[in-house]
Amino acid sequence: MNGQPLILIVEQSLHDLELLNSHLGILNFSCICTKQGVRAVMLAQTHQPDLILLDMKLSNLSANQVIDDLKHDSKTATIPIIAVTPTMVQDDDSTMLTGFDDCITKPFDFNQLEMVISRHISQLNS
Repeated sequence: MNGQPLILIVEQSLHDLELLNSHLGILNFSCICTKQGVRAVMLAQTHQPDLILLDMKLSNLSANQVIDDLKHDSKTATIPIIAVTPTMVQDDDSTMLTGFDDCITKPFDFNQLEMVISRHISQLNS
């Protein structure tokens, strides 16, 4: 997609979805967006994005189900998945993040978001 890294944003909140899409566009990333876990799996299989930002609070299909589907599909198994959580996850809640490659919290710290995304995109390119 025009040489820019492609990011799949899966976010239940329309406000947060638009905020992420807008900010990542400014940073020169191409984005595809959805509010639904089932659609996220289909979009990931079809477009094979460079990275996925996945809201932990999805309603129609849990984030863990989305991860399970993606990690067990050879077309999507290696795509880095970043958890988007409402608060910092404590050590005793870390099993909730099994399968994720990284984590960011809401409200968004855009410097942190950019660092996490850049780190994973640069790993893909090396």
